[in-house]
Amino acid sequence: MDAHELLGLAPGASAHEIKRSFRRLAMLWHPDRNADPHALEHFKALRAAYESLLAGLTSAPPDDEAPDEADGDDEAGAAAPRGADRRQDLTLTVEAAYFGGERTVELDGEDECGACAGSGEEILRHTRLCAICHGTGRTHGRHGLAPCRHCAGRGYLTKQACPSCHGSGRQRTLRPVIVHLPAGMLDGEEVRIAGGGDPSPELPPGDLVLHIRLAPHDLYRVEGRNLVLERPVSALRLLTGGELAIPLPGGTRTLRLEPGPATARTLRVAGAGFPARKGQAAGDLIVHLHPRLPEAPDDAMRSLLERLDALAAANHSRHLPDVALWEARWLRDQPDES
Repeated sequence: MDAHELLGLAPGASAHEIKRSFRRLAMLWHPDRNADPHALEHFKALRAAYESLLAGLTSAPPDDEAPDEADGDDEAGAAAPRGADRRQDLTLTVEAAYFGGERTVELDGEDECGACAGSGEEILRHTRLCAICHGTGRTHGRHGLAPCRHCAGRGYLTKQACPSCHGSGRQRTLRPVIVHLPAGMLDGEEVRIAGGGDPSPELPPGDLVLHIRLAPHDLYRVEGRNLVLERPVSALRLLTGGELAIPLPGGTRTLRLEPGPATARTLRVAGAGFPARKGQAAGDLIVHLHPRLPEAPDDAMRSLLERLDALAAANHSRHLPDVALWEARWLRDQPDES
């Protein structure tokens, strides 16, 4: 078929028209996008026609026909044809997402078997009797005896399926790709690596698109850009206040705890959560404090607790107002039965 006819062009087409037509048809017939068994051969014919027509032009296209110029009629856009993108989930720990940095991602792939060079067969060092026809070269069919298909009627075999690829001619491969992750990526975000997609026989590879997944964490929860954690704390510390150590992905941070009631409370530190990203401000650190009383006190601690209880009892109305009200209501004017 004539090159112009193959690309759907009239004789005398410009370089811009040739390139635009090839881009459109290449997207339709590239074997990564078209399951037709003849797609690869047709794609090669299109490329040969494209290269032949461009080589036949005697002058470069004028400036207003630049090959990379956007064209509204081109369904593939102005971008040159390339292989399909590859999409894959990437699971990160909270710490890895918090800091970002380089990470090696191994991509499953398939390549020609190195043991048989893609043939799927191994040549035997010694011929082997055909197990199907038992060396006769004939098998029983509908119309009587017929040549054995397994050994082509020879009665013996000189080849067998490649043991490395089990006759497929292909083998599984792992292709490492180094990815740079920005700090503060969240669950559901994506990172695109140009040219990191699957290799293509005729076109540059597409992109690798990684979909970020955050793995569950034993300590942290990520809510928006806020970093949330639960921390048990001594009820005595809640009463007295003081410094309180809080674990963060980057190390320990000390917060100031104001004196207050020995009840659950929440500390919030603005900007100490997940780092800022894409115009979004950094999240907050949110710490939910849960009071805990001492358990199994020894003699020394029991003595101190008794003294503390006596001091509190000496001024119930101030230190233990609920206890004072209850005792005033239910113990006042009651006879002592002891």
